[in-house]
Amino acid sequence: MDRQERASDELLSAWHSGLVWLLVALVLVVGLSLWKRRPEVPAPVVQERWLQSLNLARGQWLQGQKGGQLAWRAPDGQTVTLVVDPLTGWPQPTPSCEFLWLALMGEPAEGLLKGIERPEADPTHCRYRLGERRVMSYFSHSGSVILSTVD
Repeated sequence: MDRQERASDELLSAWHSGLVWLLVALVLVVGLSLWKRRPEVPAPVVQERWLQSLNLARGQWLQGQKGGQLAWRAPDGQTVTLVVDPLTGWPQPTPSCEFLWLALMGEPAEGLLKGIERPEADPTHCRYRLGERRVMSYFSHSGSVILSTVD
């Protein structure tokens, strides 16, 4: 094997090694970016869970004494007192919408709940921002839950 062939073989070997290292680095970068990103919980799943908790609380109120308060076991296992509408039994956002979320849903997963709003014009209404573009609205006077997309 002469010098020319040896130099060509070395160049080809270096080219292959560089290509392999480039592919390994690319796979590592993609893997790390996916590993850091947590999967997003779909908003309809959150809405369904919220509705289940609401209906469980109201069902417990219907079976009980039907007063303005309800002893409720939160997802973390603690017993909390929910304020409910004494006529309809729907849980009220008292003292706050955040309290109602924690009582019905527990501590939100990281990145799930982007914000909580309680319009001053309607204190029985809560808005929960789910992700970047979805909002779940709860109207405690009727028990209605609306999931909408915000632009």
